[in-house]
Amino acid sequence: MEKRLTVFHLDDGKELRGGQRQMMYLVKELDRLGHDNTVVCRHGSPLHKAAARKNFKTLTLPYFFEWDPVSALLLRRVLKALPAAGQPPILHSHTGHTAAVSWLASAGLDCVRVAHRRVDFMPGSFTARFKYSKAHSVIAISDAVKEILLKAGVPDERVAVVNSTIDLDDTPWKQSGYQAYRDSARKELAAELAIPAGAFWAGSLIALVPHKDPENMVRAAALVLKEVPDLFFLVAGEGPLEQRTAHLAKMLKISDRFRLIGYRPDPYKVLAALDMFVLSSAEEGMGSVLVEAMNARLPIVATTAGGITDVVENGANGLTVPPRDHEALAKAQLRLIGDPELRARLAEEAHRRREDFSSPRMAALTLKCYETALENFKRNRHPLE
Repeated sequence: MEKRLTVFHLDDGKELRGGQRQMMYLVKELDRLGHDNTVVCRHGSPLHKAAARKNFKTLTLPYFFEWDPVSALLLRRVLKALPAAGQPPILHSHTGHTAAVSWLASAGLDCVRVAHRRVDFMPGSFTARFKYSKAHSVIAISDAVKEILLKAGVPDERVAVVNSTIDLDDTPWKQSGYQAYRDSARKELAAELAIPAGAFWAGSLIALVPHKDPENMVRAAALVLKEVPDLFFLVAGEGPLEQRTAHLAKMLKISDRFRLIGYRPDPYKVLAALDMFVLSSAEEGMGSVLVEAMNARLPIVATTAGGITDVVENGANGLTVPPRDHEALAKAQLRLIGDPELRARLAEEAHRRREDFSSPRMAALTLKCYETALENFKRNRHPLE
């Protein structure tokens, strides 16, 4: 796209998770291409602080609730103050709630609305009609998410699939320095957690929330540990299911081997230290952490929930099993643990495929979505019905 775009990226997240990182990757790439980007977030949030560290332009809104008129009015004032010349501004909503604020703020104005859908469950009919069907373009992060949007009545011609990605520039090791980084990370974690560096480490980076199904991981881990009792599971993350997950591990008598190690600001330090990555999700838009695991040269065991199969091809760059089946999840892990050659082959192919999910490629595809949105806007200005 040759003309300079003005893009407002809306995200009301209170934490810095996968969706927020994806938005930051996009802003970085669009800035490089000469477009004008503003991160519209909560004041003082982890996203606000991270954007400030990268010198991204920011605008803060309170985001009191989904259809928040205060946030909408504050954003509307900014939009009305923009110069009239050039392309209309693009409001890119990276969360469901901000899609509602975007709709309220832009009603009757020359603005283009783009909505991002990152989760693989059906939106309510009201939500689908006014936030997604009335967007000028909708971005789904996987084929599975697109199918759900189509079932919800969003027009096919407005929905495009743009997979989540990683910023390869954020990789904390040079190509030849991976082993040294891994050895150092493993040594530090072994000392911190008081576990043997020579043991086999399986693990995951997940939010401890229902759709990630951490209890499925615990139950599978208990079966694995029956066969391989000297193995350790390290799960980095936090969330409302933390106590419940820890209690289940205690009930299954694996607390000494199944460690919840909390939120980690340096995910690659954990990933590089692991021998195998496990994702137990019951629902998953795509699972961008899988791409980070691929970049860290890890063999992967994951469920087939949602859009995971957009990333992991069973037997090629990982092993996949049905969701909510802890026995199958354990069996796949035991297969990898017992077959070093298979682990190495899957890890090598996973590392090769990480290039398919690079941030420049994601930005290029997103710009095509912006082009579609601009065309739809020109054909149908101010559709309030």
